[in-house]
Amino acid sequence: MNTKTPLKYLSLLTIGIAIVQSAACAASTAKKETVTAKTWEKFEIVKSDKFVDIGTHRLHVVLSDIPSEYTIVLEAGGGKYSDSFQEIQDKLVTLTGTRVMSYDRSGFGQSELGPDHFSAVDEAKALKKCLEILGFKDKFILVGLSYGGYLIQLFAELYPELVSGLVLIDPMNVKFVDRFGLDNLNAVTPYFSNPTENYEKAGNRMVDFSSESFEAMRGKELPNQIPVTLITSGIPPFSEALWRKCHEEMVMNSEKHRLLIAEGNHHDIVDENPEFVISTILELIKLIKSE
Repeated sequence: MNTKTPLKYLSLLTIGIAIVQSAACAASTAKKETVTAKTWEKFEIVKSDKFVDIGTHRLHVVLSDIPSEYTIVLEAGGGKYSDSFQEIQDKLVTLTGTRVMSYDRSGFGQSELGPDHFSAVDEAKALKKCLEILGFKDKFILVGLSYGGYLIQLFAELYPELVSGLVLIDPMNVKFVDRFGLDNLNAVTPYFSNPTENYEKAGNRMVDFSSESFEAMRGKELPNQIPVTLITSGIPPFSEALWRKCHEEMVMNSEKHRLLIAEGNHHDIVDENPEFVISTILELIKLIKSE
């Protein structure tokens, strides 16, 4: 089994790299205590690195656990995995007193490959199953970069009742795909003619099922009732005007949705400007808990 995905691998949905490059936690379910910004420090943060069997295959999960009403889920960009969030994961749980989880998607990092047929819908269902097995049922604050941003849009579409908020970081989206053209995206995507490693097979699978994956969100908008912050890159990956316009359109249908510009940053904002990402997540959590 492949244990690490080489960072040189980039899927079409991490196009920025391919082309150019607080608040309190609510109630402790364990002890029925109220955890606040002033009291959560007395609880031990339990860090674990584990595999979760979802039935078809195992997913690698990195969990920073603490008694928490909410769960922050970090979704990496295409071709990347949980290591992408290593710098911000522990900072987030320390600053917010909120449980934080990152994981490797099927076939990447240390996760097993899973079924041959595996679209974005299957990815979202796999994440839901993983969370359920871990005992986390709802009140998810989902954070996703690029393709990971697309997956959390899809998760919120499929399970809006489970989602408390979204932070979309320079996200891929159907509006852009339809205007730019899926064939044009495929043209800049590595595709392995004789894949042997899991990450190569998983990367090819993303391309093979990309049409089906994007169809799942076609004609859909972000749920109006869910708070959403979308961070768009100050230096978009390409087709600058179109990339920005699509992001603006994504957040224009609800007063609970807003757009932030990461000035001076390329596509991988998590790597280039982690403090901006952290502060954005903190602001969203504060908003969620004030409602």
